[in-house]
Amino acid sequence: MISWFESLPTPLAGLVVVGGFVGFSLLIGYLVGRFTSQEVRSAHNDRAGFILAVIGVIYAVLLAFVAIGVWERFQEAQARSFDEAGALATVYRDAGSFRDGARLRSVLRTYAIWVAQEEWPRMRRGEKSEVSSPLLEEADREIRGLSVDSARLADVQAQMLSAMETALTGREERLTVYARGINGIIWLVLIVGAVVTVAFTCLFGFERTVMQQLMIGGLSFLIGLVLFLILALDFPYRGSISVTPEAFQGLLETFSAIGP
Repeated sequence: MISWFESLPTPLAGLVVVGGFVGFSLLIGYLVGRFTSQEVRSAHNDRAGFILAVIGVIYAVLLAFVAIGVWERFQEAQARSFDEAGALATVYRDAGSFRDGARLRSVLRTYAIWVAQEEWPRMRRGEKSEVSSPLLEEADREIRGLSVDSARLADVQAQMLSAMETALTGREERLTVYARGINGIIWLVLIVGAVVTVAFTCLFGFERTVMQQLMIGGLSFLIGLVLFLILALDFPYRGSISVTPEAFQGLLETFSAIGP
């Protein structure tokens, strides 16, 4: 399901999710209006309005909580990609202090190119990379094998190892932590809550059906928009709305500025 959704262009995906939910909500309103009389529904407008207010507040808090959590997670994933790239820039720059640092720089450059040009498109499709992890591990081994013949170089090597640890941790989070989406139970609660909230609006009695349809359509449109936002940002590195490889593109520019 998520793979099919991610394969769609953003406007089409939004139309499917939001339009589908609005259409479903209007169908519920039509069925309720067809099998219940307007007089019966109008007689209970006051009590239905009180219950809807409680349900609306509960669902609004839940929806806002999940939406904010997903957005913060998306921003954090973006920051982690810059942390990883920044740490690799530090390693690349410090490698120039060693006579045998050329090999390390070559490995880092190959890794950055692979991530920006090959791995990122695969991540957007939900695929894993089998090449870049060994490259980063090789870079770590190169750091540990550098020739250290002074206290100054020993300090530089320690700094490089710390930066590499940051890069390895950032990569691990990018491939594991941020590859998981919202728990299925949360999605179930969000969807059921949306249906219950919209369904309650169908219990009001209006003298003109078009006014009820406008109310149901407007509410379901707003809820559908937020659900689409959550769905689009659920996996930070997947789909058309995702973290871009800007950090690693900038890293390659930094490598070029520093030199081979």
